[in-house]
Amino acid sequence: MNKTSNSVGHIGSAFDWGWENLQFLRMRLQGLQSKEADVARLVAELDDYRSIFETTTGLPFHQASIFEVGYGARPLRLLALISMGLNARGIDLDAPMLRVSVSALLRVLRANGWQRFIKSTARALIFDSHERQALNRVLVRRGARLRVQAARFLVGDVADVSLPSASIDFVYSEDVFEHIPREALDGVCANLAQALTPQGMAVISPAVFTGISGGHLVEWYPHTLKADRDRRSDPWEHLRQRRFTADCFLNEMRLHDYQRLFERHFTVVAVHNLQAGHGRSFLTEDVREELADYGVDELLGDKWRFVLRKKPEELT
Repeated sequence: MNKTSNSVGHIGSAFDWGWENLQFLRMRLQGLQSKEADVARLVAELDDYRSIFETTTGLPFHQASIFEVGYGARPLRLLALISMGLNARGIDLDAPMLRVSVSALLRVLRANGWQRFIKSTARALIFDSHERQALNRVLVRRGARLRVQAARFLVGDVADVSLPSASIDFVYSEDVFEHIPREALDGVCANLAQALTPQGMAVISPAVFTGISGGHLVEWYPHTLKADRDRRSDPWEHLRQRRFTADCFLNEMRLHDYQRLFERHFTVVAVHNLQAGHGRSFLTEDVREELADYGVDELLGDKWRFVLRKKPEELT
């Protein structure tokens, strides 16, 4: 697997890179006003994990060994789980900015290059403190307080990291697998599958490329679809003209690609379209005709959830 950051893309021109990141900065600034509500919704996702795990395995979530694949630059889920006293850890290619300091920013520059350095510096100086304070307020309402335990944040390649066999009860990953190169995914899944306990399970939720937001252009992010705004790109730009590129790596996998991948390594218990109908108002007759090679469900579903168990033959 490529050890460079998957959060930095390969945009062809400095103008396009600047445009995409300016749109992203604008979006984040607008989001400051609703940050606590957004964080509360994210923490509520952990209740979904608890419900899925306990319903599927019959085991208590608070006793589970939990592992996140790709905690990202804003590791709010993992911070929340740790702060609530759960046995959780995770891994990402990029070292997290758990505490802001000049030395930490310089490490980002040396490890991931100047583009990642610019992103990390802007995020650290403008957003991180505000976001962590919002997270702490949400946790306090749940009887916990924000705790940062750096040792729980592994840095490396999940395909290569040594995960003891049968050591993890619950694996989760959100909006990450679409950023992993196709050729690396079998190794990732094989490592995770062998690390699951016999009763263990995984919940993997990638953003599928064929959705209207699948190209990861900021102006087509899911929360923008109801907004009346000018856009320089067309709906499903990434499947049609391909004039613009997001500032991140994408493996361009479709729903059936993920289905086949996971079937090779796990028992697929369920598949859920988490954003069914996304973009329906943009799917005109002309656009539908142009995208006739794609099913309606995969065009109108950005994010899908795969509920996975260890394969029966691996239990013997």
